Amino acid sequence: MVILVYDGECNFCSNFIKFLLKINKNKSLRITSFNSKWYNDFKMENQIRDNVDSIILINSNKMYIYSDAILHVIAQANKLFFPILILKIVPKPIRNFFYKLVAKYRKRISKQIKCTLPTQSERKYFL
Repeated sequence: MVILVYDGECNFCSNFIKFLLKINKNKSLRITSFNSKWYNDFKMENQIRDNVDSIILINSNKMYIYSDAILHVIAQANKLFFPILILKIVPKPIRNFFYKLVAKYRKRISKQIKCTLPTQSERKYFL
């Protein structure tokens, strides 16, 4: 199972989740927010600090954060997007600098959206 943990109170992050669900062909992808019971239990079991400021991708025994999480979840959601992993040739500090820059201003970048509920077919991907 591939699990993506995101900030459910962030419009920018919610828009990314909508995009991900549109392209997703991976039946094992699951999505949850930092406020979910599943993530709180996982955090306790794995001694994860509370101040993670990134989406988290959990895939088998690996955890990805920052730009790695974005690249890997897009590539795993749909094989057509697998070539996005070529961006890993850009050094991680540079990729993460831009990730953190966007993350810092994400609430200003994204317009406020109305809270939309996932469709019936999308609900199966949420924990």
